[in-house]
Amino acid sequence: MVNIVKMDIYRLFKSTSYKVMMLLVVIFNFIDAPVGWALIKLAKRMGTKDTGNWPSTVKLSSFVSEPLGWLTGIFILMSVVWFSYSDLGHGYIKNIAGQLPKKGQTVISKFIAVELHNLILMIIAVISNTLGYLPFSKIDLTTGLAGGIRSFLLKYLLLMAISAIVLFFSTGLKSKNAATVIAILMGSKLLQLSYILINMGLQKIPFSFMKDFDISKYMPDSLITSDSPPVVRSLIVSACFIVVLINLTISIFNKKDIT
Repeated sequence: MVNIVKMDIYRLFKSTSYKVMMLLVVIFNFIDAPVGWALIKLAKRMGTKDTGNWPSTVKLSSFVSEPLGWLTGIFILMSVVWFSYSDLGHGYIKNIAGQLPKKGQTVISKFIAVELHNLILMIIAVISNTLGYLPFSKIDLTTGLAGGIRSFLLKYLLLMAISAIVLFFSTGLKSKNAATVIAILMGSKLLQLSYILINMGLQKIPFSFMKDFDISKYMPDSLITSDSPPVVRSLIVSACFIVVLINLTISIFNKKDIT
């Protein structure tokens, strides 16, 4: 099992799509400050009122607590799709799975590699965003940093839950197209719009406890958008999605023929 994990991590680091997505994460997070600064300067020169002033000081904790802008989220999840499906699409998995008592073990190995993948890209996003602000603002390194790290870790866990959903579609159901759609919808937070419709339907059920039920409070892609995700709920939701989806993926993968 250890050797399979090593191979998956090696495959990850050699993946062209991973390198491309890493570059995109760096670029889009780094230019956030220069673009914002330039727009404010341009607006002031054009005489636009109420443009606001560029902050002289920004907190490092604000970058740490918000590592996943909507573009960054899409880039990371699309990278998960391409990595998780690449072994199925190129026949690599057939040689590896044949050496295992249960081929579903490759799902666990892949999930571990994805965990590392997500952590690296989230850290790179924070570093790139911070470096982009350095020429324009002073960075406050300490204020609120503990809270920022807590938010970062919770969002990392929630991202792993979302990745487990993506793996279910890409590896369990072997559908790259479905995984891509889910990755884009969850990464861009567009799927949250459907929760409004679901809530409207659930609230019509004639039970008093359903009147105030909000499904978005229990979905990882919704919780991850919070400035400070609720700790207990985030831990429970993440654990439930990861355990259920990974086991379901393993069960389906074990029953399917690998081609």
